[in-house]
Amino acid sequence: MKKTIFFFFILLVIKNASSEIYEASTLHNSVSRSNTVQELFLNQWDILKEENFYFDIYGKINWVSGFNINTYNAGKSQYETTDLNLVRTYGSMTLAFPFGSKIEYSEKSSFLIAVTATGFHYGLTKTLKADRGLSGTETITDYKHPQFFDDIYALSLLWRPYLTVHTGLIINNEYLPKEDGTISYFDPQVHYKKYFIAMEFIGTARYSMNFDNGIAESVKLDLTLNPFLYLLGVNQSIYFPAIVTGFDYSAAYNDELFDPVWVKTTAGKDANTDYSKDRAKLLLFSLSITQRLTKYFTVEGSGSFQYITKKIYKKIDGDKINPPLGKEWNLLINLEPLKTYESIAFKAYTGMSWYWDPAISIHRTNPDRGNAIYGWIIGCEFELFMLGAGITAQRNFSKDLRMLSETADKWSVEGNLFFRI
Repeated sequence: MKKTIFFFFILLVIKNASSEIYEASTLHNSVSRSNTVQELFLNQWDILKEENFYFDIYGKINWVSGFNINTYNAGKSQYETTDLNLVRTYGSMTLAFPFGSKIEYSEKSSFLIAVTATGFHYGLTKTLKADRGLSGTETITDYKHPQFFDDIYALSLLWRPYLTVHTGLIINNEYLPKEDGTISYFDPQVHYKKYFIAMEFIGTARYSMNFDNGIAESVKLDLTLNPFLYLLGVNQSIYFPAIVTGFDYSAAYNDELFDPVWVKTTAGKDANTDYSKDRAKLLLFSLSITQRLTKYFTVEGSGSFQYITKKIYKKIDGDKINPPLGKEWNLLINLEPLKTYESIAFKAYTGMSWYWDPAISIHRTNPDRGNAIYGWIIGCEFELFMLGAGITAQRNFSKDLRMLSETADKWSVEGNLFFRI
C-alpha cells in the first residue's frame, strides 16, 4: 500500500489550517537553526579561551524519543501516526596556534589563532525488525526522511585577556531522500550561506551578529556587570554573584509556511495565495546570576522578557495571540567543587524551567494546556586532564525548547565527550 509521507518537515497545502494537517517546524527555520549552531560554537569557545591548547575535538549526541510524525495512507484516505526518534549529533574540531610571550602568572600564551569546523545534524530514525528465517530476527535502525545539517567554519583570534574575535560562515542544508531511500550529501534540497562575526572584550562585553544577503538576521549582546562593580569599589570574593545582562534581536516570524503564526493579519493568507509577507522581530531582554553558595555548591538563575514587534495570529484557528511579558526562566543547583587542580573538574546539576513559545501548544501532548510549559533537567560532567565526558536527561527544559520547539513533552537524553591537548 503506497504511502505519501507527510510530517512537520514537509508541509502540505494549508486551507483554513487545522490542527489535523498543520504542524510548525523549527527545523525549516534557518534563522533559528543558525542561532542554535552559533550558540553551541560560542559556548564551546567560552571553555576553550581559558585553556592553553593546540587541538580540541568535542562531540555530543542527543536522542529524543517518541518523535511522532503524520503519514498519509492513500489506501485508507487518512492520516496515521508513525513513531520515530529524533537524533541530533554535534561535533566540533579546533586547531589552535599559540604564540607570543606568556601572560603573567600563567603558562598561557598572550595570543592564539585558531580554525574551527563545527556542525549540528538533525535526523529521524526508525527501528525495524527484519525476519531472517532460521537465523532469527534482526533489529535495524536507520535514518528516515529529510535530514538537516548546520555547519560553521570559523577563524578565531584570542588576545589574552583583552579580546576574542570570531568570523566565518554558517551553512544551512536540508537533504531529501531519493526514491531508493538514499541521500546525496552533495546535493542539498535547500541551501543557505550566511556570515557571522562575534567578539568579546576583556571578559565583560560579548557581541555577535549573523548576516543573510548583507542584512542582519540576528544580533546578540551580553554584558557582565562585575567589572563595573569593581570599578565602583565593590569588593568581590568567589562568593560574589556573577551578573550578566543581555539583549537579543532576531527575525523570528516571517509568514513562512513552517512558522506557527501569521504576522499582522490572517486575511487571505494560505499556501495558494500570493501575498506580501509580513515580518515581526523578536526582542529579548535577559538577566542571569550565578552564585557560589559553598565550596561545593553553586546556583544559577536566568530569565528573559520579550517584545514582538507586530501582532501575531495562530495558524490553527486564526485567533490573535497575546504574548506574555516573560519568555523564559530557569534555575539550576550545581554540585561544583572548587578546582583543586587546573585539569580536574566535576559537576553534577539539576534544575527546572518555564518557557513560552507560540509553537509549544502544537507539539505538546495536550494542546489545550497552551504555549507555556514547565520542564526539568538532571546531569553530570567531568574533566580529567585531556579527556572529559558528560550525560544529561531532560524533559521540556527551556534551553532545549529554545533550540527545537518540537521536543515539547518528549524525553531527551544526551551524552558528550571531548579530547584536548
